Amino acid sequence: MMIYLSIDTTSEAYASGRVLGALLLPAVLLLVLWRVTASWRRGKALPPGVIVDAHTKALRVRRRRTVLAVLGLLGVGAVVNAALQYGPEPRAAETAAPAADRVEADTAATGARTITPPAAVDGYRLMTEEESASYREAQAGAARIPGGRSWYYDRDDDGRADSVLHIDTTQWSQKLAAEKQRDSITQEFRNFFAGAKSTDSAEYPAGPLGGRLACGHYNDNPAMSVCVWSDSDTLGTVLHNGITDLTEAAKTTLDIRNASDQRT
Repeated sequence: MMIYLSIDTTSEAYASGRVLGALLLPAVLLLVLWRVTASWRRGKALPPGVIVDAHTKALRVRRRRTVLAVLGLLGVGAVVNAALQYGPEPRAAETAAPAADRVEADTAATGARTITPPAAVDGYRLMTEEESASYREAQAGAARIPGGRSWYYDRDDDGRADSVLHIDTTQWSQKLAAEKQRDSITQEFRNFFAGAKSTDSAEYPAGPLGGRLACGHYNDNPAMSVCVWSDSDTLGTVLHNGITDLTEAAKTTLDIRNASDQRT
């Protein structure tokens, strides 16, 4: 189940808010400095009715220019500092393959795309519809049915699922397409691991298809690990029952992803 956190700290709106916040304090300080230097800029007080001589006028101009120059430098520094803090993450729909993998990924993306989970991978066997019927019935009866499609894998031939693969794509779901236009992959991962109640997630190489991949343990059951990958139009997860090593879980997930996502 996905939990949607209220604040997306990777969004343009959040980044803009940080910039404004970074500019607010310097603006106040500049105003205070201008006010507190007022008496110094005016020079010595003159009695009422006394005409300001040329020397005093020139002194006031020099001091005013000095203060304005200092305030200008401080203001430029504040603007540069604020600008450096503006770094919104691209939305998930805008995600490209890593530079090292871009040629391979772009080549793969030029043809038709199909999602076909492998019959066997890394010692796992895809369970038949009959074998996984009870799991599908339980999923259908859940209070909140996830979008996308699920497949079940058996590793020790005991007839029980040891891994659950779930994939959703923008080709199948307008809802996911809208979410990927709205959220960054970082936000997708935050939402996912919040729902999975996992607090030790870490990222791993996502392979030639690009995007990002992360894995973590369930806090309520450390013997179970869960991985998620995301790219511009796919969100996939693999639940591993019995794999506690996240590196191993990430490798198996990556192998399943690469075998499932066929682009010809």
